[in-house]
Amino acid sequence: MRQQKHAPARRSRGLTLLELLVALSIGIFLVGGVISLFLASKRSYTETDRFSRVAESGRFALVTLGRDLRQAGFFGAAGLANLSTDPDTGAVVGDCTAPADAYGFGTYFQVVRASAAGVAVGCVTDAVPNSDVIIIKAVRAVPLTDGARDNRADDDGIIDRPEAINNQRAYILANTDRGVLFRGNDGTPPTITAGGDVPQGEAWQYQAFVYYVRATGNVPTLSRKTLGWNGANMAILTEDLVQGVEQMRVLLGEDRTNDGNVDVLVDATAVVDWTRVLSAQPNLLLRSVEPEPGYVDDRTYVLAGTNFTPGGSFRRLVISETVSMRNSVFLVRSGF
Repeated sequence: MRQQKHAPARRSRGLTLLELLVALSIGIFLVGGVISLFLASKRSYTETDRFSRVAESGRFALVTLGRDLRQAGFFGAAGLANLSTDPDTGAVVGDCTAPADAYGFGTYFQVVRASAAGVAVGCVTDAVPNSDVIIIKAVRAVPLTDGARDNRADDDGIIDRPEAINNQRAYILANTDRGVLFRGNDGTPPTITAGGDVPQGEAWQYQAFVYYVRATGNVPTLSRKTLGWNGANMAILTEDLVQGVEQMRVLLGEDRTNDGNVDVLVDATAVVDWTRVLSAQPNLLLRSVEPEPGYVDDRTYVLAGTNFTPGGSFRRLVISETVSMRNSVFLVRSGF
């Protein structure tokens, strides 16, 4: 039997120093590329997220403003000339001055300019200097009745459909001939019975708003003064709506030829007759809440014909919407 021959064993060897250095260099290069890509993606995501938040805030602000602008001047079935105020209504705590006084429904829409000190209409003392302040008065489009319309047995003259009068709100009680503004807790509220103050009238919740950009803390905010209940009385309260609104200017469409159509677009300081303002275009300059390291905003933004160059390290966006003042249009075109 022949004996098998074994192949000689190969000598094993490790990496040379040169090979190790090359491998390390390639690894470092690949890891560096991955990190660079990750940081770029994160930065892009952060920028997109901030810009999306700014845009989302802007949309909410315009929706809120637009809804109330469209409602301005609506006071139920009664015409503006036929409205009066119940003598028991009393004063409003912290009330604004004209044209923003809470029960001054005759001035249902107006825009004023805050002073260089941020003061306007008596109740606004913390506005962004030289920003616009929007005054809106109207009723909610939800009438309250005594139920007689859907239940003839319920004809007792007490308003209870779809809800009763709330003592912590103000209302306009109106029919097609007249209307009375009153508080829910008035000592002797107007009546809706035959021969009463407003026969077969409906109650509409009355609202008064003063929108403005509030210079509060480090983040300017779209806020509003609103007629509400302070726990004891009707009062002017402050509501913060949208953070990051930096400036507001309003472009207004005015009918100067009495034909029911917009003739000129002007800012708040150039309006001749507020009863003939048929459209409003709020322009908002929004910014991110937090600054962005390494970013410098050197752009100039145009709001209602005025240039603003705020600077700093914030992402910014200008948004606007043209709103038809439909109640003003109706009044002008119908000759009231």
